[in-house]
Amino acid sequence: MKIEKSVLFALALAFFLSDAFAAKYTGFKEPEKGDWAVLSMNLDKGGKMEEKLIYLGETTMDGQKAYGVELQVEIPQAGEMISQFWTNKKTDEELKYVIKRGEQLMCMSASMPDMEEENQKPMTKTPEEYSPEKPVLRFDTYTTPTGKKVDVAVFKTDDGEVWVSSETPFGIVKMIKNKKTVLYLKDFGTGAKPRIPVSQAASCKAMDLGALFGGFGGN
Repeated sequence: MKIEKSVLFALALAFFLSDAFAAKYTGFKEPEKGDWAVLSMNLDKGGKMEEKLIYLGETTMDGQKAYGVELQVEIPQAGEMISQFWTNKKTDEELKYVIKRGEQLMCMSASMPDMEEENQKPMTKTPEEYSPEKPVLRFDTYTTPTGKKVDVAVFKTDDGEVWVSSETPFGIVKMIKNKKTVLYLKDFGTGAKPRIPVSQAASCKAMDLGALFGGFGGN
């Protein structure tokens, strides 16, 4: 009888804890201007690449209300590349893509090739596959290399797992493919400033394909 009571208590406790963790995942955090996250990617042959994402807030871009995200990436053997994605606030359609290499600035419109690829855009809203209404493999916690601890929901994928959190900007915490960690959240915080001034991104004229091969443009 004591054993049965212990088992029932353990099951009840597990159910309670699972429910408590579930309540902590409500989808991706709504970002605020200056929120940032650093993601570290493990590449083939032991290489690494880091990407810093900054939420830029809202502004008028090409006559439309838009929100933006800046990416700062250090590419092995290629150096640093800074880019911004600007998205229509009302329709969530891509408006403008801005790239800066050194002192050169290039702007492209959403109508150009590859601009509408969803997997290229930073996720500021909860993707359908990570909805809190979707089945979750388990709930857990994650601690960044800088010592920040967050609650996570773990979703199963075809070849591994994706860890997401409601406590971090852009939601993604860790990706595992074929039992290997390919991406993880290194750090996150608030108050970051963009490397490309928003005013400069707004005034930069988007190129057409012909101009793209003729050089860089911008103010």
